[in-house]
Amino acid sequence: MESKDKKKKAELAVKKPSRTPHPIGKKLNRNFNTSDIKEKVKSNDMLREERRNKMNENIIRVKERAQELQKIREQQNNLLLKSLELAELNRKQRIEQRRAASKKVVERAKTVVLQNKRRSKEEQERRRAELENRIEKTEARRLAHLNRYKKHKSKDTAAITSSVNSNHTASTMSATTAIVPLTSQESSEPIKKKKPSSWSVIRKLFRELELPSPSSPETWLQFNALSQLLHQPKVIVVTTKVLNTALKLVDNDSHHRARVLLTSYMMLMCPEEILQNLDSDEEKKLHDSAKHMLHLFETWLNAHGRPGATAARLAFVEAWNDYNILFESWKSRDRDQLIENMIAYYVQLSTLRQTMIAHQNGDRSVGDQLQQQLDQIKHKLQKIGGTAALEGLQRALEHVTASTSSGRRKQQENVKPRTPDLEEQSSTSQVNKDQLNDILSGYAPSHLTNLQLAHELILEPDFGLEHYLPNDESDLEQRIKEVAERAFFDKIREEIEQGNIATCVPPLVQDIQKRLLSLVRPGTTLYQRIEQGLDLDFIQQQLDQNIFDIQKTIQYVLDTMASMCAPVRDKEIEAARHLDNDPVEQIKRIFHLLDNMSLDLANFRLRALRRPLLPIAVDYEREKFAEMLSSGMIPLVKTKGWLNESCERLCQVAAQRNPERVQQAHNARPTHDAIFEEAFVSLLSQPQILTRDKLPETLFLDVRRMQEFQNEFQANTMVAALLMLARNFGSASSQALSELGVKLFTMLKDKSTTVEHLAAEIERTVGDLRPERRQMIRNMVDKTLSHNDTVYSLLSRRVALVIKSTIQNKRFVSDAVITSNGLEHIRSNLQALAQRILKLVQHHRQVYASWYDTIIRDALTDHVE
Repeated sequence: MESKDKKKKAELAVKKPSRTPHPIGKKLNRNFNTSDIKEKVKSNDMLREERRNKMNENIIRVKERAQELQKIREQQNNLLLKSLELAELNRKQRIEQRRAASKKVVERAKTVVLQNKRRSKEEQERRRAELENRIEKTEARRLAHLNRYKKHKSKDTAAITSSVNSNHTASTMSATTAIVPLTSQESSEPIKKKKPSSWSVIRKLFRELELPSPSSPETWLQFNALSQLLHQPKVIVVTTKVLNTALKLVDNDSHHRARVLLTSYMMLMCPEEILQNLDSDEEKKLHDSAKHMLHLFETWLNAHGRPGATAARLAFVEAWNDYNILFESWKSRDRDQLIENMIAYYVQLSTLRQTMIAHQNGDRSVGDQLQQQLDQIKHKLQKIGGTAALEGLQRALEHVTASTSSGRRKQQENVKPRTPDLEEQSSTSQVNKDQLNDILSGYAPSHLTNLQLAHELILEPDFGLEHYLPNDESDLEQRIKEVAERAFFDKIREEIEQGNIATCVPPLVQDIQKRLLSLVRPGTTLYQRIEQGLDLDFIQQQLDQNIFDIQKTIQYVLDTMASMCAPVRDKEIEAARHLDNDPVEQIKRIFHLLDNMSLDLANFRLRALRRPLLPIAVDYEREKFAEMLSSGMIPLVKTKGWLNESCERLCQVAAQRNPERVQQAHNARPTHDAIFEEAFVSLLSQPQILTRDKLPETLFLDVRRMQEFQNEFQANTMVAALLMLARNFGSASSQALSELGVKLFTMLKDKSTTVEHLAAEIERTVGDLRPERRQMIRNMVDKTLSHNDTVYSLLSRRVALVIKSTIQNKRFVSDAVITSNGLEHIRSNLQALAQRILKLVQHHRQVYASWYDTIIRDALTDHVE
């Protein structure tokens, strides 16, 4: 019960309302004044209204300011637009003014040019009329003299005929005004009479020859009758005088030119007997040129004593020059064909002679008879083609000799400088080491020294000079050269298009003439023909008279180059001919061709120089190296270190084979040759790239060659290792592996080849493989190509062993050795590499043997001690 009462009391206590505490209630002011509140509210409203009005005023002022700024900005924009329009208007006006001024200048220049051309033409016509007038007066005076002395005609004719037969050169040069003094018997007459001009007599004598008229086919003769008539001495002598008068030229080739002129009669009247194929463009052009030239020749003879005789002579001279060029080109082709046939016959006869001597056991009777025939052919060959034909014969004999097994053996013997053939000794007896520097200096390009050039000629029989091209690092040099060349020919093109040909042509012709003459021996007929055909004074006269034909000059240059260049350049010549509508491009091609022809000539001379160089090459290199050593230019530090390392390796191997020193010391030591061979092969088998800094001083001339040997050494090793890998992964046949080896060698030469390419080629050879085995092949290929791989190292040692054995025995190893080392599928490549290395090693032994022996001897002494 008590608990229930307590619970009820608690509930009642909770339900009682709470009251405000007394202290807080006292603080609250319960007397509110409503009037004060209204006043305060009213004042607040007024304050807010005042602020609102001020804000409205501010907004209005801001808007007004913004409108003002907008108006100012619009005014500025309008002003700027007006300024731009005014500037554009001024610019257009300025352009129009300059255009109008330029137009006036151009029109003025055209007017001046036309005036100058008209004046020049009038001056030419005036001079021509004056010249014709003088010629007519001269002819009148000549006829008066002839009439005055008509009674002495027979006596004077006999005297002048004798003078013609005695080849007086002075009489041939006087075409119209030559006067011969009277004899002592005639001096007593009151009037001093003079003989008629020699040209009138020569012309009359030429008429008396009764040659067929080129313009009258009814007077033409048959081949035999015409040949007999033209070969008469009198015909040749009189024709020589006539042609000398036309050309105003007397020299040792006068009779030759007369025969060429008379040949044109036979070519015109009997073309089927003279020309082989009238349908060919060349021979048809030659026939037309002969017909045109003879027609002008007849016109000139008939124009004697009439106005226009000089113009007729000049027209004939021009036609004669054109015909002479075509005739010499046609004749040279026939002569070249004859020389080629004679060389082929000589080679066959020489081969027959060698075969007969070999089969008759030393009986040389038949060989002597054949040798007499060979001597006769050689003499005829020299008479027809000169030294150039003999040089071609020598090249043909060398080519045939090199293509036979005996010839190859002879060439290998010729590489050895100390055992030259007797023929080489006789041909080189006039060359010594003192002259060699001067000879080589004439052929060495700027990037090769005399010593390097001599070294390359001995080690590389097919060595030839090439145009120097800068490396990739210095590509700027090539670009500068191309830009300069393009600018040069653009300038020439611009001058030709503008008509300023007189300023650019003479230097070009002079340069071309100089280059052509540098390719010909001075004093020869071709040398004189080039000088005459590109006569700078004559060309300058043509330029001054505005009658120069640049296309004709270009064709003459191309014809001359075609008769001089090697057959390999014929296509380039023809390509240049087809550009006749672009003379500037033709000139550019001509300069490039001249560069190539100069290079061809230099290489030909170098090939001829190799034979006299062989007997003295070793001594020459040895003396040059000794001079560099004595002058301090090169030390032997690297060479000593290189040979000392080889000596140390071989001595260690010998010590391991004889740990108890059972053999004597001198028997256990490696030989000098073994140390040198080990040192040489170790350079090729090392994985580091060979550079000049890593090579001994004695191999400085062979840096490029040693790098090639190292690349080929590594290529042989890689291919052998990959073939071994392919053999282990499948059952490919021996032929398939050999074909795979050829493909791998080709792929390794391509810089874009990757490991995936090599693995894919091996997969195709091996056959169908599971995917996991294909991945294994790729991993094995990548691993095998590493220099640290066991298989690669093994095959590298085997390749080095084969090369070292070749050097020791001076011949390639047997097939059994190749097969036992697993290298049968790379035999041909490895044999070629080994033989090239053998050649270089033999040469180095001969040149540097004294220094090598001293260094190796000291090294062996140090190791023994």
